[in-house]
Amino acid sequence: MNLIIDLGNTQAKVAEFDEGEIIRFEYYQSLDLQKLKTDFDTQNYSGILLSSVINHDPELEDLVNSSPCGHVLSDSSRLPYTSKYASPSTLGNDRRANAAALYDCYSGSNALCVDLGTCIKYDFVDKEGNYLGGSISPGFGMRFKSLNTFTDKLPLIELQPTQDLIGTDTNDSIVTGVFGGIVAEINGKIMRYQSKYKGVKLVMTGGDASFFENEVKSSIFADAFFTLRGLNAILKVNAD
Repeated sequence: MNLIIDLGNTQAKVAEFDEGEIIRFEYYQSLDLQKLKTDFDTQNYSGILLSSVINHDPELEDLVNSSPCGHVLSDSSRLPYTSKYASPSTLGNDRRANAAALYDCYSGSNALCVDLGTCIKYDFVDKEGNYLGGSISPGFGMRFKSLNTFTDKLPLIELQPTQDLIGTDTNDSIVTGVFGGIVAEINGKIMRYQSKYKGVKLVMTGGDASFFENEVKSSIFADAFFTLRGLNAILKVNAD
Protein backbone atom coordinates (compact mmCIF):
# COMPACT_ATOMS: atom_id res chain seq x y z
CA MET A 1 0.00 0.00 0.00
CA ASN A 2 1.01 3.59 -0.63
CA LEU A 3 0.36 6.65 1.54
CA ILE A 4 -0.17 9.97 -0.22
CA ILE A 5 0.03 13.22 1.77
CA ASP A 6 -1.15 16.31 -0.08
CA LEU A 7 -0.79 19.65 1.73
CA GLY A 8 -2.75 22.33 -0.11
CA ASN A 9 -3.51 25.99 0.47
CA THR A 10 -6.78 25.41 2.33
CA GLN A 11 -6.59 21.84 3.63
CA ALA A 12 -4.49 18.69 3.88
CA LYS A 13 -5.52 15.39 2.30
CA VAL A 14 -4.20 11.95 3.13
CA ALA A 15 -5.07 8.84 1.14
CA GLU A 16 -4.18 5.15 1.23
CA PHE A 17 -3.81 3.44 -2.13
CA ASP A 18 -3.91 -0.30 -2.70
CA GLU A 19 -3.19 -1.49 -6.25
CA GLY A 20 -4.01 1.94 -7.60
CA GLU A 21 -7.33 2.31 -5.78
CA ILE A 22 -8.09 4.59 -2.85
CA ILE A 23 -9.13 2.55 0.15
CA ARG A 24 -9.08 5.31 2.75
CA PHE A 25 -9.20 9.09 2.64
CA GLU A 26 -9.02 11.79 5.32
CA TYR A 27 -8.76 15.57 5.19
CA TYR A 28 -7.56 18.09 7.78
CA GLN A 29 -7.52 21.85 8.21
CA SER A 30 -3.85 21.39 9.16
CA LEU A 31 -1.63 18.36 9.57
CA ASP A 32 1.44 17.67 11.67
CA LEU A 33 3.43 14.53 12.38
CA GLN A 34 1.53 13.62 15.54
CA LYS A 35 -1.86 13.77 13.81
CA LEU A 36 -0.57 11.65 10.96
CA LYS A 37 0.87 9.00 13.27
CA THR A 38 -2.32 8.94 15.35
CA ASP A 39 -4.52 8.27 12.33
CA PHE A 40 -2.20 6.17 10.15
CA ASP A 41 0.32 3.40 10.78
CA THR A 42 3.15 5.11 8.93
CA GLN A 43 5.34 1.99 9.18
CA ASN A 44 2.83 -0.06 7.19
CA TYR A 45 3.33 1.36 3.68
CA SER A 46 5.54 0.27 0.82
CA GLY A 47 5.73 3.88 -0.39
CA ILE A 48 4.99 7.35 0.99
CA LEU A 49 4.78 10.58 -1.00
CA LEU A 50 4.56 14.12 0.36
CA SER A 51 3.32 16.93 -1.86
CA SER A 52 3.17 20.40 -0.36
CA VAL A 53 2.47 23.92 -1.58
CA ILE A 54 2.69 25.45 1.91
CA ASN A 55 5.23 25.83 4.72
CA HIS A 56 4.67 22.48 6.41
CA ASP A 57 5.83 20.66 9.53
CA PRO A 58 9.47 19.69 8.75
CA GLU A 59 9.01 16.50 10.77
CA LEU A 60 6.56 15.28 8.13
CA GLU A 61 9.27 15.59 5.52
CA ASP A 62 11.77 13.83 7.80
CA LEU A 63 9.35 10.92 8.17
CA VAL A 64 8.91 10.60 4.41
CA ASN A 65 12.65 10.82 3.73
CA SER A 66 13.32 8.13 6.33
CA SER A 67 10.96 5.70 4.60
CA PRO A 68 12.70 3.20 2.24
CA CYS A 69 10.40 4.25 -0.63
CA GLY A 70 9.55 7.75 0.56
CA HIS A 71 9.52 10.67 -1.84
CA VAL A 72 9.00 14.42 -1.45
CA LEU A 73 7.63 15.83 -4.69
CA SER A 74 9.71 18.61 -6.26
CA ASP A 75 10.72 19.97 -9.65
CA SER A 76 13.48 17.33 -9.79
CA SER A 77 11.08 14.38 -9.38
CA ARG A 78 10.72 11.91 -12.21
CA LEU A 79 7.40 12.20 -14.02
CA PRO A 80 5.45 9.60 -16.00
CA TYR A 81 4.84 12.05 -18.83
CA THR A 82 7.13 14.28 -20.91
CA SER A 83 7.00 17.84 -19.63
CA LYS A 84 7.21 20.68 -22.14
CA TYR A 85 6.63 23.32 -19.46
CA ALA A 86 9.11 26.16 -19.90
CA SER A 87 9.61 26.90 -16.18
CA PRO A 88 9.38 23.57 -14.30
CA SER A 89 10.70 25.08 -11.07
CA THR A 90 7.61 27.31 -10.84
CA LEU A 91 5.06 24.61 -11.65
CA GLY A 92 2.82 23.73 -8.70
CA ASN A 93 2.79 20.18 -7.39
CA ASP A 94 -0.97 20.01 -7.86
CA ARG A 95 -0.55 20.73 -11.57
CA ARG A 96 2.23 18.13 -11.84
CA ALA A 97 -0.11 15.64 -10.23
CA ASN A 98 -3.08 16.48 -12.45
CA ALA A 99 -0.91 16.01 -15.52
CA ALA A 100 0.27 12.65 -14.18
CA ALA A 101 -3.32 11.55 -13.60
CA LEU A 102 -4.29 12.63 -17.12
CA TYR A 103 -1.44 10.60 -18.57
CA ASP A 104 -2.21 7.60 -16.34
CA CYS A 105 -5.94 7.58 -17.06
CA TYR A 106 -6.02 8.73 -20.68
CA SER A 107 -2.75 7.63 -22.25
CA GLY A 108 -3.00 7.91 -26.03
CA SER A 109 -5.67 10.63 -25.91
CA ASN A 110 -5.67 14.39 -25.67
CA ALA A 111 -6.85 15.21 -22.14
CA LEU A 112 -7.70 18.34 -20.15
CA CYS A 113 -8.11 18.70 -16.38
CA VAL A 114 -10.10 21.59 -14.89
CA ASP A 115 -9.17 21.94 -11.21
CA LEU A 116 -11.44 24.27 -9.24
CA GLY A 117 -9.81 25.18 -5.96
CA THR A 118 -8.22 28.34 -4.56
CA CYS A 119 -7.35 29.01 -8.20
CA ILE A 120 -8.88 27.53 -11.34
CA LYS A 121 -6.21 25.53 -13.12
CA TYR A 122 -6.36 24.07 -16.61
CA ASP A 123 -3.76 21.44 -17.50
CA PHE A 124 -3.39 19.64 -20.80
CA VAL A 125 -1.60 16.45 -21.85
CA ASP A 126 -1.62 15.59 -25.55
CA LYS A 127 -2.08 12.14 -27.06
CA GLU A 128 1.72 11.71 -27.39
CA GLY A 129 2.06 12.03 -23.61
CA ASN A 130 3.44 15.58 -23.59
CA TYR A 131 2.38 17.96 -20.85
CA LEU A 132 2.02 21.27 -22.65
CA GLY A 133 0.91 23.43 -19.73
CA GLY A 134 -2.38 25.26 -19.36
CA SER A 135 -3.62 28.32 -17.50
CA ILE A 136 -4.48 29.71 -14.07
CA SER A 137 -7.25 32.11 -13.09
CA PRO A 138 -8.79 33.26 -9.77
CA GLY A 139 -10.95 30.67 -8.02
CA PHE A 140 -14.56 30.90 -6.90
CA GLY A 141 -13.86 32.19 -3.38
CA MET A 142 -11.04 34.44 -4.53
CA ARG A 143 -13.35 36.30 -6.90
CA PHE A 144 -15.86 37.07 -4.16
CA LYS A 145 -13.08 38.18 -1.81
CA SER A 146 -11.45 40.41 -4.42
CA LEU A 147 -14.70 42.30 -5.05
CA ASN A 148 -15.00 42.96 -1.32
CA THR A 149 -11.30 43.74 -0.79
CA PHE A 150 -10.73 46.11 -3.69
CA THR A 151 -13.94 48.13 -3.42
CA ASP A 152 -15.31 50.30 -0.63
CA LYS A 153 -18.91 49.11 -0.57
CA LEU A 154 -19.34 45.70 -2.17
CA PRO A 155 -20.08 43.02 0.47
CA LEU A 156 -18.37 39.67 0.91
CA ILE A 157 -20.75 36.99 -0.37
CA GLU A 158 -20.69 33.29 0.50
CA LEU A 159 -19.96 30.85 -2.31
CA GLN A 160 -23.19 29.89 -4.05
CA PRO A 161 -24.36 28.89 -7.53
CA THR A 162 -27.15 30.52 -9.50
CA GLN A 163 -28.99 29.98 -12.76
CA ASP A 164 -30.00 33.64 -12.96
CA LEU A 165 -28.76 35.83 -15.78
CA ILE A 166 -29.79 39.09 -14.13
CA GLY A 167 -29.12 40.02 -10.51
CA THR A 168 -31.95 42.10 -9.06
CA ASP A 169 -29.96 43.50 -6.12
CA THR A 170 -26.27 43.97 -5.32
CA ASN A 171 -25.79 40.59 -3.64
CA ASP A 172 -27.51 38.74 -6.49
CA SER A 173 -25.55 40.76 -9.05
CA ILE A 174 -22.28 39.65 -7.45
CA VAL A 175 -23.34 36.00 -7.34
CA THR A 176 -24.59 36.13 -10.93
CA GLY A 177 -21.44 37.86 -12.12
CA VAL A 178 -18.98 35.57 -10.37
CA PHE A 179 -20.74 32.24 -10.92
CA GLY A 180 -21.84 33.00 -14.47
CA GLY A 181 -18.38 34.31 -15.31
CA ILE A 182 -16.72 31.09 -14.20
CA VAL A 183 -19.24 28.96 -16.11
CA ALA A 184 -18.61 30.98 -19.26
CA GLU A 185 -14.85 30.75 -18.72
CA ILE A 186 -14.87 26.96 -18.30
CA ASN A 187 -17.10 26.33 -21.31
CA GLY A 188 -15.14 28.77 -23.40
CA LYS A 189 -11.81 27.18 -22.49
CA ILE A 190 -13.10 23.69 -23.25
CA MET A 191 -14.44 24.79 -26.64
CA ARG A 192 -11.07 26.28 -27.56
CA TYR A 193 -9.23 23.07 -26.66
CA GLN A 194 -11.77 20.99 -28.57
CA SER A 195 -11.40 23.18 -31.64
CA LYS A 196 -7.61 22.71 -31.64
CA TYR A 197 -7.27 19.07 -30.49
CA LYS A 198 -9.34 16.05 -31.47
CA GLY A 199 -11.23 13.87 -29.02
CA VAL A 200 -10.27 15.76 -25.84
CA LYS A 201 -11.04 13.82 -22.66
CA LEU A 202 -12.32 16.14 -19.93
CA VAL A 203 -11.91 15.82 -16.16
CA MET A 204 -13.05 18.19 -13.41
CA THR A 205 -11.67 18.08 -9.89
CA GLY A 206 -11.01 20.33 -6.89
CA GLY A 207 -12.93 21.47 -3.85
CA ASP A 208 -15.33 23.70 -5.82
CA ALA A 209 -15.98 21.24 -8.66
CA SER A 210 -19.41 20.28 -7.28
CA PHE A 211 -20.64 23.82 -7.98
CA PHE A 212 -19.82 23.57 -11.68
CA GLU A 213 -19.81 19.95 -12.86
CA ASN A 214 -23.41 20.19 -14.12
CA GLU A 215 -22.77 23.51 -15.89
CA VAL A 216 -20.34 22.18 -18.50
CA LYS A 217 -21.85 21.79 -21.97
CA SER A 218 -19.49 18.97 -22.96
CA SER A 219 -19.37 15.55 -21.33
CA ILE A 220 -17.01 15.77 -18.38
CA PHE A 221 -15.89 13.27 -15.75
CA ALA A 222 -15.86 14.60 -12.19
CA ASP A 223 -13.34 13.02 -9.81
CA ALA A 224 -12.68 14.52 -6.39
CA PHE A 225 -9.57 12.35 -5.99
CA PHE A 226 -7.96 13.04 -9.36
CA THR A 227 -4.98 14.97 -7.97
CA LEU A 228 -4.33 12.22 -5.42
CA ARG A 229 -4.39 9.62 -8.20
CA GLY A 230 -1.77 11.64 -10.03
CA LEU A 231 0.42 11.85 -6.92
CA ASN A 232 0.21 8.07 -6.59
CA ALA A 233 1.25 7.69 -10.24
CA ILE A 234 4.26 9.95 -9.59
CA LEU A 235 5.20 7.90 -6.53
CA LYS A 236 5.29 4.77 -8.67
CA VAL A 237 7.94 6.15 -11.01
CA ASN A 238 10.03 7.56 -8.14
CA ALA A 239 9.93 4.42 -5.98
CA ASP A 240 11.64 2.19 -8.55
